Amino acid sequence: MGAYIHIPFCIKKCNYCDFFSLPLGDQSYLDKYTQALLNEIKIRGQQMPSVQLESIYLGGGTPSLLNGKQLKSILQTITNEFILLPGAEISLEANPATLDKIKLAQMEEAGINRISLGVQSFFNDELTLLGRVHNAKAVMETIELLHTRGWKNFNLDLIYGLPGQSLDKWMQSLKQAADCHPSHLSIYLLQLEEETPMGKDVADGRLKMLNEDDEWYMFDQAMEYLEGKEFDHYEISNFCRPGYECRHNLRYWKAEEYLGLGAGAVSFKNGGRFMNEPHLKQYVDTLSTCKQWPVKELERMSERELMTDALILGLRLCAGIDLNQFKQRFGVDITSEYKEIIAYYRDGGLLNIVNGHLKFTKAGYFLSNQVLCQFIA
Repeated sequence: MGAYIHIPFCIKKCNYCDFFSLPLGDQSYLDKYTQALLNEIKIRGQQMPSVQLESIYLGGGTPSLLNGKQLKSILQTITNEFILLPGAEISLEANPATLDKIKLAQMEEAGINRISLGVQSFFNDELTLLGRVHNAKAVMETIELLHTRGWKNFNLDLIYGLPGQSLDKWMQSLKQAADCHPSHLSIYLLQLEEETPMGKDVADGRLKMLNEDDEWYMFDQAMEYLEGKEFDHYEISNFCRPGYECRHNLRYWKAEEYLGLGAGAVSFKNGGRFMNEPHLKQYVDTLSTCKQWPVKELERMSERELMTDALILGLRLCAGIDLNQFKQRFGVDITSEYKEIIAYYRDGGLLNIVNGHLKFTKAGYFLSNQVLCQFIA
């Protein structure tokens, strides 16, 4: 399995974020949360003693707010309670405003071997619009520090399709990111939930989103540029140097099981998805006495629903779905089961079958959601 660990604290919540995260007002609360997390890890370890972990991903929030002692205790407890496989990928999401030479040294000592840096843009006005707490100078200083300390495996996150963003400005950000020589790049289209500050500004007319044609052209130009820079496009929004795919995230797209730890974290196991309720005080209070923390069952899937789930997730991979492997796993021939849908979107130039794999065409990537909805229906 892979383990996802949620650290739901930020310096300040970003204007576009709808994840479960809270501004960290009291630094001492991180200690309380860490202790609750250690207790959950121990309980889960007792419940699942034979689980082998091939990846650990600390997400948030801003996991880089953890100090060296907290980080070390979390990873040491996981190593004690589970079987951590040799060469396991151990990733941590970080905000450039929270990293320095000492923090990086602590991460290395704790066992972190991959960093995902939330850059989002190399322009200060766009960072201000997004509500980020760092500026472009901090980004460059952090990346220089990573190179100085010999970090080879790091990702940069970027967001495109911002209100008022030009194609030229987007490509400047992308080119600057590529020039920083990361092993991995994630590019995400800005998508806003109504309850976020930016979502409210759009609804009230204070901000105007780009039209879909402009968004598609930004994505199309990004694909062309990164492929010219010898990045492998391996998932709709993700590009990497050869061999540097995010192994933890590949678990999600391959519909493999994972364990969620921390308030708001989701687990997928035994055909169901379960979420630790996103109630911070309740999580900390119950686990401080090692009592059962609040867990909600999100869905219990039938074999048919598991198959559809694997189809939807697997089509996000640029290699697509191996039709023979899928048939062996679920006993279903996709090309027969979804014959009409596949024929329709092949004729429309959005889907294709190549070397026994059902996959999106490049034109299909940006319109993937409308195609995937048909498979669900």
